[in-house]
Amino acid sequence: MVLGSQSAGKSSVLESIVGLDFLPRGDGVVTRRPLELRLNHSTENIEPWAKFEEVPNKKFTSFSEVKDTINFLTDKICGKSKNIIDKPIVLTVFSHTCPDLTMVDLPGITRIPMAGSDQPDNIE
Repeated sequence: MVLGSQSAGKSSVLESIVGLDFLPRGDGVVTRRPLELRLNHSTENIEPWAKFEEVPNKKFTSFSEVKDTINFLTDKICGKSKNIIDKPIVLTVFSHTCPDLTMVDLPGITRIPMAGSDQPDNIE
């Protein structure tokens, strides 16, 4: 698991392990659902691809579309008001650039709810 404060670079560390750019970035709370990242190393030099448990029967070859889908699946469950939910997004990546490994990107440690958000007062 990757754990740390908000905007500490947790997602960037995961991307460097995978060798692909696909995780949403921004200011404040970006990771609002845990992301279970299942990496599968391919011995063949094939184009990397991914699949989401929540999007059955779709093979993603565009990692900008993977990023957009993470944002969509986050907003679908969490809403757009920066709420944090513990239901994970499960993403499996197949690539020759990554090791066989499962990692979890957690939302940043939050002590005070953001003003104007759906975050509960006891968010810590």
